[in-house]
Amino acid sequence: MHPAPPLRVSLGRGWGWPVFVGACVAAAAANAVGWCLLVGDFAAAWPVALLAGLSAGLLAARRSHGLQAAGDLAWDGAQWQWIGSVGQARAVIDLDRWLLLRFEPSAGRAQWLAASRAACVGPWAGLRAALYARRPADPLA
Repeated sequence: MHPAPPLRVSLGRGWGWPVFVGACVAAAAANAVGWCLLVGDFAAAWPVALLAGLSAGLLAARRSHGLQAAGDLAWDGAQWQWIGSVGQARAVIDLDRWLLLRFEPSAGRAQWLAASRAACVGPWAGLRAALYARRPADPLA
């Protein structure tokens, strides 16, 4: 099996990831309120709903705003490059049209990259193929 050929894609800031994060935190807030109502503590339901809603909104805004800057993600056949950092990337969530990637640079903190087919300039199928292709450094390669 051959490694994936080199490629470069430009990842923009799409609307899909902030909507996904917002839906997840809204579901968590609704779950907290539902739990209060289920156990019959109606007096606690409103404060829990208010607190959960506020924290969910703040978390969603913070996570979606600080997720990533737009930039180029490149694969050279052996390693990935993101905004001047060399490292490895892997798909954590793959929803076909949306990907949540974890980029682990050689030095520094790992970064989360949200990629969508609509906001990606470059070969989307090639990006997905390179993410799942066998790495040349793999012992089985």
